[in-house]
Amino acid sequence: MGIIVVGVDGSEGAAIALDFAMKEAALRGSKLRIVSAWEIPASVLASVVAGKEFYEEFRENAIRVAQEAAALVDEKEPTVEHEEVVVESQAAKALLDNATDAELMVVGRRGHGTFTEMLLGSISRQVVAHAKCALVIVPAPPAKK
Repeated sequence: MGIIVVGVDGSEGAAIALDFAMKEAALRGSKLRIVSAWEIPASVLASVVAGKEFYEEFRENAIRVAQEAAALVDEKEPTVEHEEVVVESQAAKALLDNATDAELMVVGRRGHGTFTEMLLGSISRQVVAHAKCALVIVPAPPAKK
């Protein structure tokens, strides 16, 4: 059974990528690996004296995002086997590390990054440069007028 890796972060771009990935997994009979990464940006750490609760909030948010994605797979594609991976890491690294045995990686064009003016988000750009498997970058649908 092949593996399809998809990155989720709670953004619209990730939701679109998840939808594509779960449909592709159903078509191929592949297992879906849902990856949710979290990290505390250095800029935040430099300005905050962080206690354990601060770190837990980031981790718990990543877990919630992965669980919500898994619930959506169960609802929309109940025959697709899946696993959730939540990791403290930079998102592109987490995706690449979890795709070493994958046949396909799926990401959205943009997530919750701060560089919204880019055509491709920073994570998409990194995985394009380093992916060792087939890669799909799912664009957002055109804006309705």
